[in-house]
Amino acid sequence: MPLIRTLGYAGVLPFVGLAIATHFPDLIAYDVSRSLFMLYSCLILGFMAGVLWPVLFQTDKPSHFALIAVSFPVLSIISLALLPHLAVIIQTGLFLTLRLAESLYGIDQRYPPGYSSLRWQLTAIVCLAHILVLI
Repeated sequence: MPLIRTLGYAGVLPFVGLAIATHFPDLIAYDVSRSLFMLYSCLILGFMAGVLWPVLFQTDKPSHFALIAVSFPVLSIISLALLPHLAVIIQTGLFLTLRLAESLYGIDQRYPPGYSSLRWQLTAIVCLAHILVLI
């Protein structure tokens, strides 16, 4: 679990760095830092939605879980393309919803002890970074 924890925290560093950069246009242009932030957000949301896939093979309704799993990255990209002014808010909601889905569907129990705590911590940091971009 130490490597997973390290990789998890390393994965939130771009969120934090780019969120901070949106407030320092002399460092990097706001449009550039926000665009990079949103692209990274879409990428990571799609990656994290992959934690739902193990459940597909352990349920009698795999199509239900498949639709849920693929909906996160699809909604993420659609929001970025069609509702760019709301995309940060939508992304925040998608990250929270994904985490709640993991918890509600018992995915936490399929991973090593400490996974749930780590995921809640990482999700909180990611959501706070999104809020920082909003303000």
